[in-house]
This record gives sequence, structure tokens and C-alpha cells, in this order.
Amino acid sequence: MIEEFDTSVVQSSRRLTCYHEFLSRFYCDVDRPFFADSSDRFHARVTQKPIGLLGVGDIAASGLQYIRTPAALSRNPSDDILASLLVEGRASFEQNGRQTSQDAGDILLCDTAKAYKYNFSTDYRIILLKIPRKQMLCRLPDVENLTAMALDGNSAMGSLAGTVIWGAANVNADLEPCAASKLASSVIDMLAASIETEFHGVKSLLNRHEDVLHRAKKHIEANLGDPELDVDKLSNAIGVSRRTLNRVFASHGTTAVRWLWQKRLEASHVWILEGRSKRIADVAIACGFSDLSHFSRVFKKTYGVAPHVLVKQQA
Repeated sequence: MIEEFDTSVVQSSRRLTCYHEFLSRFYCDVDRPFFADSSDRFHARVTQKPIGLLGVGDIAASGLQYIRTPAALSRNPSDDILASLLVEGRASFEQNGRQTSQDAGDILLCDTAKAYKYNFSTDYRIILLKIPRKQMLCRLPDVENLTAMALDGNSAMGSLAGTVIWGAANVNADLEPCAASKLASSVIDMLAASIETEFHGVKSLLNRHEDVLHRAKKHIEANLGDPELDVDKLSNAIGVSRRTLNRVFASHGTTAVRWLWQKRLEASHVWILEGRSKRIADVAIACGFSDLSHFSRVFKKTYGVAPHVLVKQQA
């Protein structure tokens, strides 16, 4: 069944709210967008229809920024992959520590199970496919690592995938179930094949980055007690440049130093809970902290209780 929404039939003061509710119901929950201009200037039109397992939306609206925050993830979990073909306008998208720009004709993937920012600086129009995660994973196992990467609409694969997505948006929704199922599978097949072909070299790079990340984390976990462990020492130990190490951790939304501190805090917490030592200084040193007062402050900020208080509670 086709569902439509148009702000022209909504009271001006309610337009953005109703539009936000419509999108959250069909796609995924995002924070209510902020529109800088007067509310009566905001406009949006959405046509949403199912084709087999696919949800196909045609969205045209005033420029907005859509943010899916950790709070939205908890409030309304989602497990779909969105494929967005930009028809008009210009956008930027950020997810998994990566950011990309999107021009008309480009396609990008969005993982609704993770936080993201999708910004449209001007009026825009997109064709949005809502694809069940399992359907993408069986065709593109590393799809979760390929978000926030624009498939160029001017490339052969980008043009082919764009034509297929545009065609799906213009197909009559009143298809026989068998035909709709076959069409949906064909659209997903073509999209996945185009992305896999276009990003083959990028996938190899991502695999190398995953190997670097794995080795870096193993070294950190094996050397938590070394108070001199830092980015330079870590990069030398695993044989990569400092720049590469920083880039790899950034692609996962963190830094090597932040991850190191997180693991040290987790280890110190476990030490106290398991009663391995009653002396806070011993715990701090064993977990690589050289400044006891700083350790106590950060521990309390993270776990809501000072380490010496937790020791007494465990006694």
C-alpha cells in the first residue's frame, strides 16, 4: 500500500513535527530536526511504498540535518540498511568515524543500528531504500564497513545502481507478491554487486585496517601495566606509522589513547571487584596509571564511585 505525506495539508506550526513522526515511523528514529527558517517555509513531500521486502521512499524536503543519537538507538532500535540515491541537492553524511559528501546521482549506505548524521544544506530530493540487514549481509558480508562511502553516480557502477533504484521508485506498487519479491531481490542484487565492484580496492584497505586494529588492541591488552605505553610506542610495536594507527582507530569513532585508557579503567574495575588488592596504589600501578589522584578522579567519573569506596564495599 502506498502512503503519502505532504506538508501543504498540515498546519504550518505542525509541519516539521508531523514530518518527523512520519519518517521515524517508516525508516528509523532520529532527533527532531531543527529548521532555522520560519515554520511556514518548511515543506516536505514523501511517497512510501513496499516492493516485496523493500521499502521504497521518494522524499523531497527543505534542507535539514538528521541525527540518530545513542539515545534514539536505545529508544527505538532498528536493524535495517538504508540506501540513499540523491536526486537533487547536496549532502554530507557521517557514520563509523567516516564522513563523505554526496552529490546528485551519488548513492550511500546508512546502518540504522548505529549513530549517524545526515545533513542537507539546501532543498533536496532522495530515493531511499529500506533493506533488511540479512538481505544485504548475504550478498555483501562487510556491508557494515561500507557506510559513509559515496558510490559515484558518474561511475559505471554508480550509474547502473542509480538507474535501478530510480526504476524501483517508479514501479507500480500493485504487483503480484511473487513478482514483487523477485523485483526486490533483483534490486538488492544489483545494488550489492555495484558496491562490491566499485569498492573492491577499498574493501582490501578496510581488511588491512581491521588487521592493524586487531594487532593494536592485542598489544594494548597485553601491556596495560606499562605506564609509558603511548601512540608512538604502540605504532612501533606493531610496525605501522603513527598516522595509520590514528586513522584506523578514528574509523571506529575513537583514538588509540582513549581505547587504552578505557581498557585500563576496565581492568582496574575488575581488579577491585575481584578483590585482587586492597591498596588503590597497587591497582593503579598494575593497570598502568602513574598518577594516583588522576586515576581516582577518572575512575569515579566513569563508574560513579571512588575506587577506595568500592574497595570498602567489596570487603
